[in-house]
Amino acid sequence: MSVLTGRRILVVEDEFLIASVLCDMLEDSGAVVLGPAATVAEAMQMLHDNPVDAALLDMNLNGQWSDPVAEDLQARRIPFVFTTGYGTNSRTEKFGVRTVSKPYSWEEIEQQLGLSMVEASLREK
Repeated sequence: MSVLTGRRILVVEDEFLIASVLCDMLEDSGAVVLGPAATVAEAMQMLHDNPVDAALLDMNLNGQWSDPVAEDLQARRIPFVFTTGYGTNSRTEKFGVRTVSKPYSWEEIEQQLGLSMVEASLREK
């Protein structure tokens, strides 16, 4: 059983093929997938309309930084992992969250998302 089983995971990714593979892998792990959202506006709408346990957030969505989504996730204390082709940088450090660099493996995604959820639950205690 995966740490993601039964968890509602918001996927925010503008690349259709990447989003499709991520959603399939999450569903195979037993997660409930929300999305994918390809824009900041779509992500914000999904975030406000659905309960979310965690999120995978592409740092750059069609040339727009996903900072508003990251800020909303943090304000709601929802753990998330940045997925990015930029690697660790000032933006990832600003939010202080885990980052997975593209191209990534499923094992990296599952591990980092799981760790971010465990860390968030420990902070709440």
